Amino acid sequence: MPLDLQQSARVSAPVAWAVLILSITQALAVFLPLALFDGEPNDDGVDLFISPAGYAFAIWGVIYVLSIITAVVFVQKRQTGTQFGQRLAVDLAIACGAATLWLIVSAASIDWLPSILLTVMAIALLDAARIAALPVESHSSTTTLVRVTIGIYAGWATAAVFVNWASDIARSGAADESSVGWQLVVLIIAALVAVTVTYLYGSVLPSLPITLAWALLAIAVNAWSTSTPIAVAAVVGIVAVALAYWASTRRSSVSKGALSRA
Repeated sequence: MPLDLQQSARVSAPVAWAVLILSITQALAVFLPLALFDGEPNDDGVDLFISPAGYAFAIWGVIYVLSIITAVVFVQKRQTGTQFGQRLAVDLAIACGAATLWLIVSAASIDWLPSILLTVMAIALLDAARIAALPVESHSSTTTLVRVTIGIYAGWATAAVFVNWASDIARSGAADESSVGWQLVVLIIAALVAVTVTYLYGSVLPSLPITLAWALLAIAVNAWSTSTPIAVAAVVGIVAVALAYWASTRRSSVSKGALSRA
């Protein structure tokens, strides 16, 4: 491997420690609203048809644990198992830092800022997904860990960003939360993005489409008794993501076959 790639693959100590500190901070930030806002949970009064069922948010626990474990590996090995480890680690640090702020400002009911922070998270994590999906010379357990962590985190953030923006739109009065039409449009756009990122990265990061399907299923479950169009659209989205994953794996197999014959 060329020297510049070796250097870029290595994570600097400050960045590795930043990821660890921020990954712990984002997990602890869950409890900050209890201390800062008299123990009252945030209730913005917005009940969207495209909100996922409550059980789906348990995935945050998985994300927190995996982020910390991944950060510990970064500190110990100074490697991410990817070609561009430094950049991927910076992306993860940005996501964890933004997640910490997102939890606080969401609890404080500050309009629009949570959606902006979640957008920053999604952009950083999708860049990390792009890096994690790149081919590596030597696949290791670190590579697997990073790909699983980034896939789940990027998938959930990508789905969540659309719901957050929709909540802000409804809360601002720009759209009626009881209206199905505009929420259906948001869901369709979210599904198209999910299909796109699945096709691009799904074959290498299967945890990404699995998480996107998890989010869409939770939306279908929540909307099943209140909005048939939303529920059906979410199910169609799951099928589309599954087909995109199949296409992604097929494309990857064809590419590998062409390289082996070259």
